[in-house]
Amino acid sequence: MTPVLYNKPPLTLEKLADLLLKRGLQGVSREELVKTLSRIGYYRLRGYTYPYQDNSLEGAPFLHDTCWANIQNDYIFDSKLRNLVVEALGYIEIATRSQLAYHLSIAHGSRWYEDQCLCYDKRIFNDNLVELKKHWNRSREVFKQHYESKYDSTQGPPAWMIFETTTFGTVSKIFSNLNNSVPAKTEIAQYFGFNKSSIKVLTSWFQHLNLVRNICAHYSRLFTRSFIVRPMIPSNKPRKWVNSIPHQDRIYLSLCIIITLLDNCAPDYDFRRKLKNIMGMVRPEQFPSLGFPIDWQEQGLFRG
Repeated sequence: MTPVLYNKPPLTLEKLADLLLKRGLQGVSREELVKTLSRIGYYRLRGYTYPYQDNSLEGAPFLHDTCWANIQNDYIFDSKLRNLVVEALGYIEIATRSQLAYHLSIAHGSRWYEDQCLCYDKRIFNDNLVELKKHWNRSREVFKQHYESKYDSTQGPPAWMIFETTTFGTVSKIFSNLNNSVPAKTEIAQYFGFNKSSIKVLTSWFQHLNLVRNICAHYSRLFTRSFIVRPMIPSNKPRKWVNSIPHQDRIYLSLCIIITLLDNCAPDYDFRRKLKNIMGMVRPEQFPSLGFPIDWQEQGLFRG
């Protein structure tokens, strides 16, 4: 099929509001729609109106009795869920950084991240090291300025400093490239409730959560999203887990992973309660689009 040149002209907010109303959107005035579109934009809103439209037809008309209040509720729910996930991932990211810096430094010295012998792949090692140093060089942290003003900066900083200036993506890639024969890698896995044989699962979880984190950082949609990076489902289930995962590419599995890791690194953080409060905004018929089973609250993992 020959690609078609995109030639749709830009429309004013008023014309975009008229378009939505013409397609059958109910329960909202033109004035309110214009104000909403000025805040969040038509294309972003489309991600939330999509489930309420017949997208197989020309012009994607709204389904019968589609109510603006439901679309608005979905948008607010997604915002609250995203904020909660970001907060939870903060605990996981900090714990992962700390564990990586601590165990490897104790076993292999303060600049272990420069030791290629600890890693599987030389090319990946070099790429990770470049990324790690790039983040360090960009940092304006006070402890970095102190280090460079007092110590010989021809040597790299100790791991416990440099890992405080990097991203979760870099941390997850460095963890992934560590050889499984390195005992410190197993110790990190054990901290999060995994054994040596299931390190691959934990690695896939970190990689997936980094994608989720990036989506949240750009205020993108979690609601009804199908994730490209799909985490592994453990064959040896954690002590608390769920009966089944209806969809491996939906936010339900991401939340199961978050809870499992939080139980080990932040057991006092009441993520379950906060999630249940937010999920009260979701109608039962919407659960499948989020990957949730109807009986999700009865699952052992969610009972705490």
